[in-house]
Amino acid sequence: MVRLSLQERVLVVKIFYCHSESYAETVRHLRHIMGRNEAPNESTVRRLMLKFKQTGSVQDVKTPTRQRSRRSRLNQAIVFDSVLTSPTTSLRRRSQQLAIPLSSLYRIMKIDLHLHPYKLQLTQELKAGDRGKRRQFVEWFHNMQVEDADFAMKIIFSDEAHFHMSGFVNKQNCRLWGTENPQQIEQRQMHPERVTVWCGFWSGGVIGPYFFQDEYENTVTVNGERYRDMITEFLWPAFNDFDITN
Repeated sequence: MVRLSLQERVLVVKIFYCHSESYAETVRHLRHIMGRNEAPNESTVRRLMLKFKQTGSVQDVKTPTRQRSRRSRLNQAIVFDSVLTSPTTSLRRRSQQLAIPLSSLYRIMKIDLHLHPYKLQLTQELKAGDRGKRRQFVEWFHNMQVEDADFAMKIIFSDEAHFHMSGFVNKQNCRLWGTENPQQIEQRQMHPERVTVWCGFWSGGVIGPYFFQDEYENTVTVNGERYRDMITEFLWPAFNDFDITN
């Protein structure tokens, strides 16, 4: 059937009844109005008029979609209630609990319920007395800033980090794109060699890095004694490179 617009279909119906329901006359008149190449042929007019007599409309009738029983309203409600009750349950475990196929469960949660898997954020645990200590620190810092306007410029922030010497890659940041799963496996040692590095920074610049190693340049664990040695043997001499008057 020639693809006709809604207005053109209405025109076909009007001309058909104006010409005593004659298909030949209807086609002849449509060619005069729309042109020979653009006008529908007789078979198209017949199908259009048959649809109009059966449905009373010239619009396309939408084909009813098959109801997906696995993504039914009932299953959507069951899944939504399950997520509210236990939001941390994995897809596989939830699929087993609800007896819904994993693929259908994913579509229900992602497409039907518009849910999204959010990552858990880890923060430092606060003890009962930590809030009071925080307030005490803030008050102390404020008083020191009042006494010395440059007090904040003298604070050194520092931290340590472990670096793997074997080129270890965080698998959470590594993705392999392709049409099929390459099943690639990266082998690594049970206890890979790594080095612990200290670094500090303040208003005067960056201090470090400092590598925690023994006299043979072997990596060592950080303890109180080695940390004090870092301060006395590395940090204090490093200040000779800065313009420090106070």
